[in-house]
Amino acid sequence: MCGFYCSTNQGVKVSDEDYINQIEHVADTVDLNDYPVVALYNDGNFLDEREISCEAQKKISSVLNSFPGIRRVVIESRINDDSIEMAQRIKKHLPDKELEILFGFESANPEVMNLCINKGFTARNYDHYLAKMNGSGVSFKPLLLLKPPFLTEQEAISDVVSTVGYLYARGIRRVDLEVTTVERNTVVHELWKKGLYSPPMLWSVLEVIRQYKGMYGEGMDMYISPSQYSVQSLDVARNCGTCDREILERIDMHNLDFNTEVFDGLDCDCKHTGWADRMGEQNPRGIPERVMGQLNLLDTPD
Repeated sequence: MCGFYCSTNQGVKVSDEDYINQIEHVADTVDLNDYPVVALYNDGNFLDEREISCEAQKKISSVLNSFPGIRRVVIESRINDDSIEMAQRIKKHLPDKELEILFGFESANPEVMNLCINKGFTARNYDHYLAKMNGSGVSFKPLLLLKPPFLTEQEAISDVVSTVGYLYARGIRRVDLEVTTVERNTVVHELWKKGLYSPPMLWSVLEVIRQYKGMYGEGMDMYISPSQYSVQSLDVARNCGTCDREILERIDMHNLDFNTEVFDGLDCDCKHTGWADRMGEQNPRGIPERVMGQLNLLDTPD
């Protein structure tokens, strides 16, 4: 479902000098002491030396460490043994800061993770890395995915909520929710063009929030990520068009302090018709059969 490759330099390496110049330009332009949390987001894996060399990582970390107002530095990475070692090395250059790694966890369900998403990662991997990082000053913030392909609306909601429970049991108290969008040159795009996929409704986003808050209250916070990043989304989570704007505004309000009371009183006819119909949809086939069946349909002419 990720179409980010379309907005990258497509294999041509960005130089260390360019990366460092960007950071130094920001540091010269604004007072980073005004920002307790700074995210280094490179549309990729910050801890992959093929993208950003060890020397560039060290220099960037040293620049940020010089600002006492910064409390936490956030990077995004794929989790593996190499990235864990690299994160521990970077932490040494950020002795006065918390280092937080965002990573795509998506789902604790192995079938969803590897058949629906093609992750090449398991929940057991995460347990292994979490144990290795214990006490290192490096924390994790998993990114979860709402409604990857091949799941019904109800299954997608249940999968996120159960994944939150899995992470909560391992001491995680903050997660990001990525809501699947349709981006060009992806399997989801091909399924969407044939009417085999649609993003979740906004009511489903609110249902995830309602359920996880009902279970964990203030013990867990979930940031709802925006639907547009570096590439154009051809289709996004939406309702009937009448209530969409208000719900999106309430989601933005929720993201400030995770207060679910901002959703009180929200209602629309589409919640009781379109969303109710979606929630009633069932698919008796197992996930492997669904994946094979839908992918085979992509080979058939329109």
